[in-house]
Amino acid sequence: MQTVTEILIDFSTSMKEKLALTKQALLNDIIPNLDYSARIGIKTFSAANDKNPIIKTILPLSVTNKEQLTQAVNKLDNPDGNTPIAAAIKSAVDSLKEFMTYDKKIILVTDGEENCGGDYTVEVNKAKTEGVNCQIHIIGIGLSPQAIQQAQSISKTSNGTFSHIQYAKDTVYSQSTIKQNLTTFYASVRPPVPQPVNLPNVPQQITVQQNNTNPVKVAEPKPKAEPIPHPVNDNTGPKDDEHALKDEAIKTLIDDVREIKNQLQEIKRKSEAVPDVVEDAELNERIRQLSEEFIFEILKRKYADRVKWLNQNGEAYEDHDFEIIDIDGSIEYYIECKGAAKNNSTFYLTKNEWRLFLNHTKNYQIYFVKSTLSTPSHIFIDNLMDWLSKGKVVPYLKERQVVK
Repeated sequence: MQTVTEILIDFSTSMKEKLALTKQALLNDIIPNLDYSARIGIKTFSAANDKNPIIKTILPLSVTNKEQLTQAVNKLDNPDGNTPIAAAIKSAVDSLKEFMTYDKKIILVTDGEENCGGDYTVEVNKAKTEGVNCQIHIIGIGLSPQAIQQAQSISKTSNGTFSHIQYAKDTVYSQSTIKQNLTTFYASVRPPVPQPVNLPNVPQQITVQQNNTNPVKVAEPKPKAEPIPHPVNDNTGPKDDEHALKDEAIKTLIDDVREIKNQLQEIKRKSEAVPDVVEDAELNERIRQLSEEFIFEILKRKYADRVKWLNQNGEAYEDHDFEIIDIDGSIEYYIECKGAAKNNSTFYLTKNEWRLFLNHTKNYQIYFVKSTLSTPSHIFIDNLMDWLSKGKVVPYLKERQVVK
């Protein structure tokens, strides 16, 4: 599973004297152990005298590299204010909830405890009840016994880890000491080492969803016939008779296994058979027309006379339905309209529609109209690539369906 990680850095006044140590620990001991191919973001948190939280995004959540992370950390300067840990966790959770299908982690670096009236235990539990499961890994720097107890409680509740770096005034950076203190953190966040996998030589069956037709089944390769030992009887004695009997038993067993396998394949084939369906072309056309009329009114309010409806005079069989024309005459957005008769959450893209999207990922949009025939409402997918990467849209059926 892909991972998305938000790093939260305490930027309260008490972190001033610890900032140099914190930056070295981040650059040398924490960040290098993360997966750069995953999404990583950095935020700082503090609060003014009125205890209003100040959460700053230093590096947005994105696929990044060591150089970008190093530049972001090196820019950190002049911590000041109070410590709104609960607000920082809430901000991180709000960012991470966009990535529904990712493994979500928060790395919280702090030298204190909440002093702005928030309750970060409540924030952690609230995230879990909302289905946003984030591991919180707390790295404390010179924490008090009470702060240590709170940090351990949060990390345990979120299935994260707690690590503590001892600190006294004028403590200098020691990589060996910090690495020793971060042992449990490393064990949890380091990408797993790939293990060799031995796959048996078993034929695989693949089902491909193609356009709006029935699933296309790729033919399963026929299993290779097992070599059948032939008994040899040269009348040399009792042992040869015994070997012949064993060989005959093996041959019978192989035949039985082959027959069982054929029966299982036949049962599987019958269970996967999809009944033929007849397309209701008239209903489909009505859904198309009503959904496009519904979206046309929305687009006119939004873009006025810059909207071009390709199917206004009937189905044009293009790879999109609307265009938003820019001032210079170029196409600002390609828009696809999808409609559903009921309140379901599935729509289909044809091969040509996928191709158009892949060629215009930055200005391709989809309006999905649900309950078209009764009380239409729509979902606006402003950036399909972004929705796919965050798991808000998935390019496959979540359950088996008969496609009409």
